[in-house]
Amino acid sequence: MTIVQYLHVLRRQWLVVLLLAALGTGAAYAYTDRQVRTYSAGTEMFVGITGEKQDDVSQMSQGGTFVQQRIKSYADVVTSPAVLERVSSAYGVPVSAGQISVTAPPDTVLLDITVTDTDAERAALIANGLADQFPVYVAQLETLPQQTSSPVRLTVVERATPNKTPVSPRVPLNLALGLLAGLGLGIGAAVLRDAMNTAVTGVSDIEKLTGAIPLGVVPYDAGTTKQPLVDTDEHGARAEAFRTLRTNLQFADVDSPPRVIVVTSPLPNEGKSTSACNLALTLALGGARVVLVDGDLRKPTVGRYLGISSAAGLTTVLAGRHDLRDVVTVYGRDTLAVLPSGPTPPNPSELLGSQQMADLLATLATHYDVVVVDAPPLLPVTDAAVLAAAADGAVLVLRHGRTRKEDANRALQALDAVNAKLLGSVLNFAPKKKRRGGYDGYGYGYGYGNAPKAAAGTPAVRPAQVVLPDAENSPA
Repeated sequence: MTIVQYLHVLRRQWLVVLLLAALGTGAAYAYTDRQVRTYSAGTEMFVGITGEKQDDVSQMSQGGTFVQQRIKSYADVVTSPAVLERVSSAYGVPVSAGQISVTAPPDTVLLDITVTDTDAERAALIANGLADQFPVYVAQLETLPQQTSSPVRLTVVERATPNKTPVSPRVPLNLALGLLAGLGLGIGAAVLRDAMNTAVTGVSDIEKLTGAIPLGVVPYDAGTTKQPLVDTDEHGARAEAFRTLRTNLQFADVDSPPRVIVVTSPLPNEGKSTSACNLALTLALGGARVVLVDGDLRKPTVGRYLGISSAAGLTTVLAGRHDLRDVVTVYGRDTLAVLPSGPTPPNPSELLGSQQMADLLATLATHYDVVVVDAPPLLPVTDAAVLAAAADGAVLVLRHGRTRKEDANRALQALDAVNAKLLGSVLNFAPKKKRRGGYDGYGYGYGYGNAPKAAAGTPAVRPAQVVLPDAENSPA
């Protein structure tokens, strides 16, 4: 993955990253809060030599070398039990070697003693106690029987003072480490979650699958369950999205504009029927002569969406029981011509793949500017592929967050297998994303075979006043 792709992943999964970063920081805070506060106090001692006055530079150099050789041993002796017992007895405080740190800076004759304790005052007391008792102990060690004094002198350079700021736990550092750990886990979880997410979740996914951005991105609106059609709110966001789809569809093939358009989806419940209805309505409201054909002979829903009876329609025309002009009706104020599905037949695939169906589509294309066919899903049955092969192209409806990328790819392969042309895709049910000047990233989906009844106030339906061929020339 490139850096740009990682940034896109983090943008999609920002909530996961934020949550784990907060959890990491919270865990670090909880851990830090439970730790015992410790304080430190330090003292510094200078190690020199005594004796006769040393005027000779060589004697002073030899004395310095002697001290540097000894000082490493003194650093170990500071924490010896004998010294600790002296401090504990003299000051009445418990002292352990684990709370004392002694360092001897290189090329110096200094001893730095640092004491840590849970009480700042006690830490300073122990450090100063060591500074007082250790020179006495060293003098005893360094004094030979024939000598009256030690040749080594330890002088306190700096005495310890209480420091009320704890040295442990280090709150800022722990919180920073917790935040970094949480961010690392969040980024890893975001990448893993995105890799495991097989659903279509954005325009970029569709572009990777189809090689082109979708023709339309239709907004989700909770109110669509009551009124899925856009003609009731021509100024709404969904209506605008379908107008965008209409415009983009006109440029799908400028040399040969599609006249017969099949609308389908990979699987049920992805909104292909409402997309077909709204596309047909939008084209008709734009001034085109449009006929909407309910080609989903297994679970027809167009009639129920538009409030049109499906007792007679496509199947009865193909069976020769009715003339085409007798079953085509209009929706609204002569806005849209509709050819309902008719009774459900026992052999939908054979009917839709017949020469009669091809002739019917050709007939409709000669009398209307655009023929929109609502077809079944591509993967469960072959009906949509058969229809797409006889049409000028197909529009594939993909539902945001539900259509799997694998299913979308299989649907594209099904169209390719019959040499059907893909006019473009529609991203359905995408979430709203507020942006300056409007909204971006819309989506809308409606269930296959789960259409609601026509809402109250649906425009009345009357016989279509359409120009069709005479009965003897119409497809039987």
